[in-house]
Amino acid sequence: MARPISFPGSSRSCLARVQDGYGIRRDDLVQEVPRSAFPDADKLEVGMQFTAQSDRGALPVVVTGLTPDTVTVDGNHPLAGQVLHFAVDIADVREATPEELAHGHVHGPD
Repeated sequence: MARPISFPGSSRSCLARVQDGYGIRRDDLVQEVPRSAFPDADKLEVGMQFTAQSDRGALPVVVTGLTPDTVTVDGNHPLAGQVLHFAVDIADVREATPEELAHGHVHGPD
């Protein structure tokens, strides 16, 4: 039997390139919207998140700026444009179940 790539108690780290993570930041997903477009504009705060309707359907956005007349919203994922660094500790290693092999993904704890 081949030696497993990882074993319980081992650690691994890896990087995910921008294009393999949340993609590049897109300037077209940052927009200034008139405050009048918001029913409760006086309650808006930077960092608030909500769903906006776009030509592609629902789009989660975050408020990134406020002026007396406009609200700046950003539809980019917060990690867009970033290389992702993962560090994991291996707790356990087991064979995939036939169901997991058929579905192509893990189904969780035993």
